[in-house]
Amino acid sequence: MKTNDKVSERLFQLLSEDEKAYLALSSKQIQEDYKKHFVRIFSTLNRRLTFETRESLISISPEDTDNLLIVNWTVLKLARVWLLGQIADDKEAYQQFINRLFEFADMHELEALYAALPILDYPEQWIERCKEGIRNNIGTVQEAVIEHNKFPFLYLDEESWNQLVLKAFFTSKKILNIYGLFDKNNKPLADSIVDYIYERHSAKREIHPMLWILAKDYLPSRALDILAEAYNLENDEAKKALLLQALAANHAHLSESFKIAHAQELEQISPIEQVLEAYK
Repeated sequence: MKTNDKVSERLFQLLSEDEKAYLALSSKQIQEDYKKHFVRIFSTLNRRLTFETRESLISISPEDTDNLLIVNWTVLKLARVWLLGQIADDKEAYQQFINRLFEFADMHELEALYAALPILDYPEQWIERCKEGIRNNIGTVQEAVIEHNKFPFLYLDEESWNQLVLKAFFTSKKILNIYGLFDKNNKPLADSIVDYIYERHSAKREIHPMLWILAKDYLPSRALDILAEAYNLENDEAKKALLLQALAANHAHLSESFKIAHAQELEQISPIEQVLEAYK
């Protein structure tokens, strides 16, 4: 079993006695012969839980979940991920079986499969699946890969990671829900972000404030001019505070007129952690 006792405990607390008995029996059957039982159990689980149970939302502290990041999951999603954690086999058989699950899963099953990436055995085998999830056109499936998921941070190379982050901006995901966002930030990503900023500015479209935060250490003069203009036009205080962070990181390269006009703001800048929390 690849989910720990605390995850199991929290899951079972939300189930009726009949639902607990069914999941316990399902776990036993999967561990005895997963090839015979798993697909039936996994695909029909939504019919074995009441509507109230399966649609209930659950969040669990990361300290209690090992590699999973369980944030506002439905009980159905968590139960399916929990069942995936019951499967064990040698590499070839395991890989073939999990791949078949991905190939034939419906939208909701795919969400669980992608959310379960961090606890699947032989993690290097699922890197391409992770990339497919990023490219998937179903928003909730993309979200299961991009948001609150440790797998991309742990196993994607720089190029694929950068594609994930850019895809998150293109598809309006919650950027701060990307695990390891700042730890894996890099110059090639910043360069791509600057190009995207130029495109958005030329098209007179809104520029996401988090773009400036991720690219702040690599902003050329043209981008700084756009940033200063955006700061002067921004009325939302939380967004304005993010722009100020990027401006302060480039203080030496700002125009003298801008530094004089905004001297007080630049001197009294808040800690980045506080600014990000306010933006959430």
